Amino acid sequence: MAIAVSSDAKVNVKNTKRLVMPIDISEPLISTQTSDKLLPKSVTNHDSGSSVISKIVDNGFSVWWDQSPIRQTSVGRAVEKVEKNMKAEIDFGRAKDSKIDHKLSIKLLAMQALAKLEYRGWVRAAINYDARAAKAEAEILESLAENKDLILSQSFAAQENKSQVSVRWNW
Repeated sequence: MAIAVSSDAKVNVKNTKRLVMPIDISEPLISTQTSDKLLPKSVTNHDSGSSVISKIVDNGFSVWWDQSPIRQTSVGRAVEKVEKNMKAEIDFGRAKDSKIDHKLSIKLLAMQALAKLEYRGWVRAAINYDARAAKAEAEILESLAENKDLILSQSFAAQENKSQVSVRWNW
């Protein structure tokens, strides 16, 4: 058995008002602060497109997480508690006749699949491991001046190993 349904609608065009959709162009779609947070800080000519996109997506997830109401839920609080418990700061103090403090920082960032180990003492050194990219980086920093650092770095990945010497300064 087939059922036929029909409908009639009558519109008086003379009495119909024009619909004007507001267009707000006073605010940009994305602020410069947000784009600075999203765009990767270090991109080289050797990075693949998928690697750069992965960094942007990871940064986007971090920005979203920082502003998300989910962060205040029980699940969000549990994730933050796990990450907080996966950080350790160890202060070895000073040797008897030394003016140098020795500190070790260990961080495991589960949401970003990163592990970081930092040492401050005779030198500043760091080892980072990115599980998603299967890439490890080691660097040694030495202060040249108040706002300038000399950096020796080595990165290890399946595709390449790279050594760099660079100078960084804050301005």
